Amino acid sequence: MTTVPLPSFLPVDALDEFRKFDGPLIYLAAPLGHPDPSVQQERFDSVNRYCGYLIRQHNLVFSPLSFGASLDEDAISNSAWYALGLQMLSRCDELRILGLDGWQDSVGVTLETRYARQLRIPVSVADPSTYEVKLLHGS
Repeated sequence: MTTVPLPSFLPVDALDEFRKFDGPLIYLAAPLGHPDPSVQQERFDSVNRYCGYLIRQHNLVFSPLSFGASLDEDAISNSAWYALGLQMLSRCDELRILGLDGWQDSVGVTLETRYARQLRIPVSVADPSTYEVKLLHGS
């Protein structure tokens, strides 16, 4: 872990919270695309719920699906989106996959997993119901 300077300008309660976020940086991957828009929305909602859970546990997490939702639809091409995601993944300590139906067939999750393995970043899968985490690859 990298030691970062405390932002001394923060109020005391915010400084206390800042100190708690001292773990590894998790890249949260999950399948999104689906022909049924309601399934796609449920996947998106599930990712955001799990992301919130991780943050409440004081985990540092980056979710490209959550992040991307705030961007204009035309802000970035698919190829640039993949490149951005993989650049972010290269800076993370773990790839965590939310094991929603279809994750093993997802093009995006497959790319992220292959790249994490290439970089020797541990890969784990979280059960979407219990949030139990199982290591797939790495230490």
